[in-house]
Amino acid sequence: MKQIALRGRTYPTDLNHAGTVFGGWIMAKMDKAASIAVEDIVTSTAVTVSVTDLHFLKPVKNGDIFTVYTEVVKIGNTSIQIEVSMMVRCKESHEEYEVTNAVFTFVTVDNEGKSISVESVIRDDIPQEIQRLLKNESI
Repeated sequence: MKQIALRGRTYPTDLNHAGTVFGGWIMAKMDKAASIAVEDIVTSTAVTVSVTDLHFLKPVKNGDIFTVYTEVVKIGNTSIQIEVSMMVRCKESHEEYEVTNAVFTFVTVDNEGKSISVESVIRDDIPQEIQRLLKNESI
């Protein structure tokens, strides 16, 4: 299930020399949103191990309102994949459109940083959609 994980506004300090938001700034917001989604599933630390299929579709400008959406798409033995997309509402036109999307993969780890089973640290109150992913059932 797709859900809002993060929302905010862009400011002049977020802009590059061309007047649009830095790609790294966008990736950081997406990673933060994905980490929130993972934290809703497990009680342990989880670390980002990869970002794939990253697509910058349109620029983000000063004053735009951004909303980052996340959706858990796969749970492996030690990993969780989150689809992340960022939407922007244009300051001038109020038009809303997608500006980027990617897949973030996290691995659950113990206090020493060694990977551990997702099932061993799963929260008690996870939604049914996540329970089905744990059992490798389709949503």
